Amino acid sequence: MTDSAARTKRLGLFAALILLPACGGGAGTETGGTGGTTNGTGGAAAGTGGASMGTGGAPRGTGGAISGSGGAASGAGGAGSGGSAVTGSGGRPNGDGGATASGGAGGTTGAGGRGAGGTAGGGGRGAGGSAGQTGAGGRGGGGSSGGDGGAAGSPLPPVTNYAAPGPFPTMMQTMTGPGNRYTIVRPTTLGQNGFLHAPITFGPGSGMEVSALGGLLSRFASHGFVIIGIRLDGGPGAEAHRTALRDGLDWIIAQNSTAGSVFQGKLDVRHAISMGYSVGGTAAVGIGDHEAIATVVSIHGHRAMAALHGPLLQTSGTLDTSGLPLQQATYDSSMVQTFLATATGVDHFYIQGTVDIPGTARVPGGIETPPIVAWLRYWIYNDAGGKPYFYGDSCVLCVSPWTNPQRKNWP
Repeated sequence: MTDSAARTKRLGLFAALILLPACGGGAGTETGGTGGTTNGTGGAAAGTGGASMGTGGAPRGTGGAISGSGGAASGAGGAGSGGSAVTGSGGRPNGDGGATASGGAGGTTGAGGRGAGGTAGGGGRGAGGSAGQTGAGGRGGGGSSGGDGGAAGSPLPPVTNYAAPGPFPTMMQTMTGPGNRYTIVRPTTLGQNGFLHAPITFGPGSGMEVSALGGLLSRFASHGFVIIGIRLDGGPGAEAHRTALRDGLDWIIAQNSTAGSVFQGKLDVRHAISMGYSVGGTAAVGIGDHEAIATVVSIHGHRAMAALHGPLLQTSGTLDTSGLPLQQATYDSSMVQTFLATATGVDHFYIQGTVDIPGTARVPGGIETPPIVAWLRYWIYNDAGGKPYFYGDSCVLCVSPWTNPQRKNWP
């Protein structure tokens, strides 16, 4: 591993890539839900100490701050040592907590605060300090007792089969969101036992209705996520695609503080995800610099411009002869912790189907679904059970039916 100064310099860079066109998908409907019992007990709680990503888990800059290195917040909107406060949410919309500050060091606990060398508070990210204390959503300083996972949101009951539905029954709502143009797939019951649901902004393939991937999105929602998606028309690289995903994310985040909203106080707005398939996967990377986005998932996406501040998962297949080279170009220019996973015998349209997996019932999205679920649970809900999918020489995505695993900026 390189020293933290070299890491900061490397992760502070990003490359602009040329956007190329590709294909879309089919259509369909999905109104049912999946899942079993609602939120139970147990599961992986917040990480203790340093995170697994980078020095102290900081994805960009010293301490992971949006601008420079800064002190963590202490209390709502407070400034860290030597840092300046910003309004609300620790640099994340609609949360309580501290600021992304510049010039501070060694902050103490504070929801959403980030400090260089400090202890981790709720949502905090520290770098270079001693082992951070446990904090809801925290990433501790780079100490001796590093925790698993990243964002450490609400704990989930552990699972042994990431191809199976999660613990939440789900539902779909159409004609909602900005201009009533969006579809939401979410757990039927929200906020049970104080659980905070991380939002996902999602883009499907060109010309596809979100409902065409309803089974796949319901599978993700059954693990506690609230997904807001919209149809995208046209080739990859369209600014309209990025705007649509960004508008959906901003809208769902705002619902967390909107009186009377079913989502009020029930979303983890500091740990959002951008995700998409095909042109949607391209747009998901393109908005990955949104301050609320903790990780990005690009499923058979294309070349994209990336100025990310969280880890990136890319999935493709050996038979996706047009898409895979474009995913490769995005991977090559990524400056964050990135995994490019390639499935043997999988083409560009594979993710749209429901496929038998040996030893498991038919799974929407086939063999691509379990690692995506594991990635989301690992980085957002600190589920250490997902780690074997990505870490180690014999990781799940390192062996058949997966081939040519590619990892970069990987601790």
